[in-house]
Amino acid sequence: MVFTHRPLFDLYPQWDWATRDGAQVLDTLLPYPNVTVFYGHIHQEHHHMTGHIAHHAARSLMFPLPPPGSQPQRQPVPWDAAQPYRGLGWREIEAKPASGAFALAEQPIAT
Repeated sequence: MVFTHRPLFDLYPQWDWATRDGAQVLDTLLPYPNVTVFYGHIHQEHHHMTGHIAHHAARSLMFPLPPPGSQPQRQPVPWDAAQPYRGLGWREIEAKPASGAFALAEQPIAT
């Protein structure tokens, strides 16, 4: 299990959603059969596979960001009084030691 702030793959480098030496880190991890990477920085749910390596990002508790490339600049989703928690949330992760799997549950912020 690897925790990193930015994605180790080039999700959207124009918005700084990448890690300069991420490819080197992935090359180091590829020989290991059971690797899962949890990352942040993008403030939204996202799932990606690099070979057999699963990458997961979750929504944040503040400062929601739009999907990559959906607008010219990386700027927060505008606040809406009618939907004050839009785009916000958190993730619950349950490790299943017997199988080596993880159960991911996305949780919205309840009003």
